[in-house]
Amino acid sequence: MKSCTACGASFEVTEKDRQFLKKVSPKIDGENLVIPAPEKCPNCRMQQRMCFRNERNLYRRKSDLSQKPMISIYHESSPHKVFSATEWWSDAWDGLDAGRDFDFGRSFFEQFAELLKDVPRIGLFNVNPTNSEYCQQAYNNKNCYLCTVITECEDCQNISHTNKAVDCYDCDYLQNCQLCFGCLDSDKLYGCVDCQSCQTSNDCIFCYDCIGCTDCFGCFGLRKKEFHFFNEPCSKEKYFEKLKNLELGNREKFEMYRREFQKALTSAPQRESWNLKCENCTGNYLINAKNGEFCFDSFEIQDCKNCTWIFESHDIQDVYGLGKSDWLYNCLGNENAHTGAFNTFVSDSSDAYYSDCCFYSQNLFGCTGLRNKKFCIFNKKYSPEDYSALVRKIVEHMKSTGEWGKFFPAKLSPFGYDESVAFENFPIEKPNAIAKNFPWSGHKKPLPAAKKIITTEEFPKKIENANDEILNVAIKCEKSGKLFQITKKELKFFKTYNLPIPSVHPDVRYADRMAKRNPRKMHDRRCAECQSEILTTFATNRPEEIFCHACYLKKIY
Repeated sequence: MKSCTACGASFEVTEKDRQFLKKVSPKIDGENLVIPAPEKCPNCRMQQRMCFRNERNLYRRKSDLSQKPMISIYHESSPHKVFSATEWWSDAWDGLDAGRDFDFGRSFFEQFAELLKDVPRIGLFNVNPTNSEYCQQAYNNKNCYLCTVITECEDCQNISHTNKAVDCYDCDYLQNCQLCFGCLDSDKLYGCVDCQSCQTSNDCIFCYDCIGCTDCFGCFGLRKKEFHFFNEPCSKEKYFEKLKNLELGNREKFEMYRREFQKALTSAPQRESWNLKCENCTGNYLINAKNGEFCFDSFEIQDCKNCTWIFESHDIQDVYGLGKSDWLYNCLGNENAHTGAFNTFVSDSSDAYYSDCCFYSQNLFGCTGLRNKKFCIFNKKYSPEDYSALVRKIVEHMKSTGEWGKFFPAKLSPFGYDESVAFENFPIEKPNAIAKNFPWSGHKKPLPAAKKIITTEEFPKKIENANDEILNVAIKCEKSGKLFQITKKELKFFKTYNLPIPSVHPDVRYADRMAKRNPRKMHDRRCAECQSEILTTFATNRPEEIFCHACYLKKIY
């Protein structure tokens, strides 16, 4: 066992891990420049990677190339050059212009930090948007607003980590859903409200782990049921009568039912994990996975370890955010990448190491902002023979400085810790972050451009009393004090489906939904029924009864 140099936790590096590191190491003239075993535990490695990704903070600023206004994940006082996506992909510049020789009298990370400041960055990762300019880590979306990490969605707002959703609001981790509000970790839902871990269901409200259900309220663990109220069956007429009497369009009553349902779930039976069609896997929310070790929120993966939010990939370790890739180690935000390590946002590329924001390239070492390039080191092009010789020499230098095998230091991140995904998953206060050498932004986003600011007590509690006047004011969040506005599309959705206008900022709503998910940490427990050993994300001090998959199936309805 090893002790983490950051937190002191014990962790294991197996012989299989060492063989993997050898496989993904740079190969020069038939010899692998072997990456050493990590010195930090998996959690601390994840925290360090996540410092380099901003998913939810958007700013108005000007392009450093054209001075035209744009939306960006970098605020206007960022020390980095930032171009709009169109400008970044244009022929107006070339990353090789910043190329330089490697200085063996200085550390690798010191020199790479300087290169990062000289090469433009993409203002927003928003690919092929149609009327969806205010989205980040987004691909092929239409009419979406304030959405992050989404693909092929349409007419959605305030959703994240979602694919193929239509007309959904305030939802996360959905697949193939339509007309949903406040839903989480679900697939193939239609017209559902505040449902979690549900599948193939319609018109359900406040439901948990319901599959193939229709018109259910406050239910959990149901299979192929309809017209159920708090898990009790009733006639169609009685169901809709009860539903009408609840007055869900009243904000105070809606929030009361939401709280009561969440409280009731503590006495509901819980399954050890939400893994589906998995073989030899540990983690949670895995679909069609094989040999996955401590992996989360991923599907179609094989032989992966310590990974989160990856898809259609195999032989991956220590990665957050990835698709259609193989043989990668300690990377962030890759797509269609093959063989490499210590990369951030390197896609459609192979044999890249310690590189950032490079695309359609091969054989890179210490590069940033390159497109369609080969055999480059610090953005300078070499012959294949000179490239190999220099990489070998730089690796030896990095060994002497203690840098080889380590991810980029957090101080190289273009974001403050408080802007990054790390802050969401590993929340710490500013003094603690600074003490651990994490950068801190403290940048304040501008307030909404509204003529009037009101509190939640000043707008209608019932949706039936709301009108277009609320579109012209900024609402002060009753929890955070942040200001937010209601869009015309939101108001129409709330009125159509008799839902109250939210009283808290979208960031608070998102945090409340994430609080419903267990942390990405595994705990040894025993099944409450058969006492077999299980590995689950439910901590040992949680009040819920946790069952192995076999025993859980006996508990559901």
